[in-house]
Amino acid sequence: MSGHYLSRKHIQMNRILRNLGAVSTAVAAAVMLATALSAETATLADTAPLREAVTGDAVFHHLQAFQDIADQNGGHRAAGSPGYDRSAAYVADRLRAAGYRVALQEFEFPYFEEIAPPALTVTTAPGAPPTIGETRTLAYSGTGDIEAPLAPVDLGVTPGEPAERSTSGCEAADFAAFPPGAVALVRRGTCRFQVKVENATAAGATGVVIVNTGIGDATGAFRGQLSAPADLPVVGIDYASGEGFAAATAAGTVEIRLSVQARSGMRRTHNVIAEAPSGDPNHIILVGAHLDSVPAGPGINDNGSGAAVILETALQLAERGTVTANRLRFAFWGAEEVGLVGSRHYVDSLSAKALSRISAVLNFDMLGSPNYGRFVYQADAPSGGAEIERIFQDYFDAVRLAAAPTDADKSSDHAPFAAKGVATGGLYSGSMERMSNEEAALFGGVAGGPHDRCYHRACDTVANINRQAIEEMSDAVAHAVLALAQKPWPRRDLRAAEHGATPGA
Repeated sequence: MSGHYLSRKHIQMNRILRNLGAVSTAVAAAVMLATALSAETATLADTAPLREAVTGDAVFHHLQAFQDIADQNGGHRAAGSPGYDRSAAYVADRLRAAGYRVALQEFEFPYFEEIAPPALTVTTAPGAPPTIGETRTLAYSGTGDIEAPLAPVDLGVTPGEPAERSTSGCEAADFAAFPPGAVALVRRGTCRFQVKVENATAAGATGVVIVNTGIGDATGAFRGQLSAPADLPVVGIDYASGEGFAAATAAGTVEIRLSVQARSGMRRTHNVIAEAPSGDPNHIILVGAHLDSVPAGPGINDNGSGAAVILETALQLAERGTVTANRLRFAFWGAEEVGLVGSRHYVDSLSAKALSRISAVLNFDMLGSPNYGRFVYQADAPSGGAEIERIFQDYFDAVRLAAAPTDADKSSDHAPFAAKGVATGGLYSGSMERMSNEEAALFGGVAGGPHDRCYHRACDTVANINRQAIEEMSDAVAHAVLALAQKPWPRRDLRAAEHGATPGA
């Protein structure tokens, strides 16, 4: 999951309470739903052979392969790295052998690699120097080793406004009295990191230190990302360290040493796109998951889990010789972790006519979280997203597993399609958000603990995967893929789409 967004789950309480009630009545509902989930979708009996074929053991075989690739290639599978290229080759080779038409779609993306951990120390300060906690480099930071004074920039908060509403560094005027050559100390808040860094650069700063807000979980050092490479080093620090720096600079001059060793630039990578030979090409069901990890770790849950599940689903459909009414296309996206670059490139490469042929997009980003929930994307796109949500929700009801909605926000690869009006849906098992008491009542697990404590960390290995989550979510994926692949869709006037009509209209 892309690091651009800090949260993608906003559970609606009324739906949670309704799901709690649904669990108690699911036995009766399952009898009816097993007969027919709807007049237009596949039944549980229809999808049972595929669900049984997509086994947890097979999915784990792919996850172990991704782990082995990471272990042999610097501990990660980030886009632009040998680990990603080998992961893509693993997927492509198996899909070709199964009879899919496979294409590697190349594109450029901004690459960033941290060569060494950042260093931030105090060389001079009035009185006792402030204590410094953990420091983290923001992606696309510049490189450098700087000794300079630290200059606070509009660290105050407007009276009556919470700290997360800080506008520190968001306006060029914030730097009116900034001493050129200093390192800017700014607070995290309402504007993008990129805006703060650009304003600081224009004011002559030699580095930028960004302090966390101190609100809720936003107290520690954080991993952030700029939207373009910077010419100066940029790091994030925890709230307590920032408050210490603010007090020290108010008492006198604070000199620091800031060191960041990183490299950035443009690199080439590719999406893996595989299409089945059968099915109506005017009604394509696109099933996607991103294949890349962050550089910090092997990314086995984020998102080896989604990629492994859809890979095994595709292989089992081929193994069984399944002929579908609609054309199935499987997409393994590259460079998701640096801003959905692969999926955005794919959507931008399509003509209006080609885009109009995509009837639905399913996205699966994190399916094996250790403290997992069964979250279904809420419909946020026209012309069918609600029906996709219903297929998943009805399935979970039928098999007597509680599920809850999650906002289908902009943090994963369905977003570029939704922006074009394509119906989207998917599943998610949670990342760094903490499990609520209501969710623990629905799913089990540990209330108050993160869904995935290893999110974007080196410990996101095969040991981080919850086997039961994979079993449950892969069955739901297989059911929905086949249900949508066999669903009757209304006829479209593709000639209108070719001349610029809204895709999917």
